Amino acid sequence: MNMARKRGNNEGTIYKRKDGRWCAQVSLSGRRVTKYAKSQKACRDWVKDILGKIEHGLTFDGTQVSLEQFMESWLAGKELSRRPNTVKNYRSYCSDYIFPALGKMRLQNILPSHLRQLYLRMQEEGRGARTIQLVHVTLHGALKQAVKEGLIGRNPVEAVERPKVETQEFQIFTEEQVHAFLTAARNHPLVALYYLALTTSLRKGELLGLRWTDVDWQKGSLRVERQLQIEAGKGYVLVPTKTKAGRRTIKIGKGALAMLDAHRQRQEALRAAAGDRWVETGMIFTTTIGTYLDQTKVSREFKEILRENGLPVIRFHDLRHTSISLLLDIGTPVNTVQRRAGHSKASVTTDIYGHVMAHSQDEAAENIEEIVNPPDDDLQ
Repeated sequence: MNMARKRGNNEGTIYKRKDGRWCAQVSLSGRRVTKYAKSQKACRDWVKDILGKIEHGLTFDGTQVSLEQFMESWLAGKELSRRPNTVKNYRSYCSDYIFPALGKMRLQNILPSHLRQLYLRMQEEGRGARTIQLVHVTLHGALKQAVKEGLIGRNPVEAVERPKVETQEFQIFTEEQVHAFLTAARNHPLVALYYLALTTSLRKGELLGLRWTDVDWQKGSLRVERQLQIEAGKGYVLVPTKTKAGRRTIKIGKGALAMLDAHRQRQEALRAAAGDRWVETGMIFTTTIGTYLDQTKVSREFKEILRENGLPVIRFHDLRHTSISLLLDIGTPVNTVQRRAGHSKASVTTDIYGHVMAHSQDEAAENIEEIVNPPDDDLQ
């Protein structure tokens, strides 16, 4: 008969059950917290871990918290510090994937193996690698907070390799197609928008979030501080750029300034025609009465131009990819492109546009040889 192995006061009890499993128990607030494991060592480690948490304020109720209960509290906190759309996405990952699989489990019982099983199940169900990665990121953030609050000793997500997402090579315009597109769009009301997309590398939301006060006509620069975004129940709203790197000032050329000036004159005519119906927002790109542009309509009109002129039907966002790819292709330093694109690190730029840079590497290899090789006469 296996006798319970008693420990000193507040040190817990460890014993082996008849079914071969080991059991550890710790008294907390007059109630017992129990842990089952396959080995005595695992039980000892758990006892040490739980006693450390008790010293830092862990309560009995805290040991009974399920993943779903904790993450609901975590999500409520995120509503105070994150954008509504970001929290909405977090909630979607929780309700669709995390809670059905792990929600009822006690927070302290979740192991790396449970997370791997979740990812494998999602993969078997045909979920994309990007979706699995976002579930991983959501879990990591929540359980990192649980560690800070002393509810768990370590974050089990950190023991699981982050799911890899294969970078897809996007479709972009060639130089010839850029010229053909701008020629086809030259009389379109949003030609200035298309031109800026191709010359500034800004995202669509950033372009539609520009105000006239963001333009420095003397210095030839554009300040990027906000983006236009749709929120459930509110419609289109202006929100700050998502990251610090997204808040930036970029140089624009004479062509862009001329495009903006022509667009400003056109907007003045629209304002006069609208009269009392005009809504003053200070935005560069607006409807015929001054209100925010509908992003879906912007994309639809963009694709209509492409179809009507026999050009590849790419996404509006691919104008940004085209702009960045062309900059890299002509040898613009990666750090310059990174800052212009609003990427947080140069490595983000190289990860996304590595296939473009591979072409530049070929040219670089030829160019350096031309520099270092002596003329043929000197080799004689």
